[in-house]
Amino acid sequence: MTPESLSPLPGPRVGASQLEDLARHPDAAVRAAVAAHPNTPPEVVGQLAAEFPGEVLGNPALPLLRLAQPGLVQGWPRETVLTLVRHPAAPAWLRAYAQRHPRAEFQEALAVRPDLSHADLHALLGHAAWQVRARLAGRPDLPPDVLEALTVDPDYGVRVTVAARPDLPAAATGALRQDPSLDVRQVLARVGRVAPSQGQE
Repeated sequence: MTPESLSPLPGPRVGASQLEDLARHPDAAVRAAVAAHPNTPPEVVGQLAAEFPGEVLGNPALPLLRLAQPGLVQGWPRETVLTLVRHPAAPAWLRAYAQRHPRAEFQEALAVRPDLSHADLHALLGHAAWQVRARLAGRPDLPPDVLEALTVDPDYGVRVTVAARPDLPAAATGALRQDPSLDVRQVLARVGRVAPSQGQE
């Protein structure tokens, strides 16, 4: 009997049906190995992706699965795909899929990624959903021009997020002191920048 046959971890020659059984194994290490295995059926990969996003994104067969099934991730649960989009290892094709998705929550997931380019930030800055822009406003690494635009965003919910930033520049603080939203001014007051007196909600 070989050491491989004694181990519950799937070896390189394990077939799809056995991998499908091992996907229900009580040991998380076994399930993680199944998620990363190139012989795992695509539907099983999708079932394991929420629990093991890094293993699924690192599965060497994933590019081939996409070629065989161009709509692969569209058949996976929404929350699973959002988890993959947020993951640091999310590939360019998955980020592009999220950028084009009609549901704004996919762009919200993109907005928190630390690896966005300046062009990506500006694309999200023009998003119609204020929730996406608010996610952007909460990033710790905003370029000055993006932060300046968010400071005068038409939605007060975005400006509230800007006002709560610990690194708010003096110019942005001055602009938000004159904000017509009481909520924005109250956030400034809570962080010790201004009292919420002038203006109406």
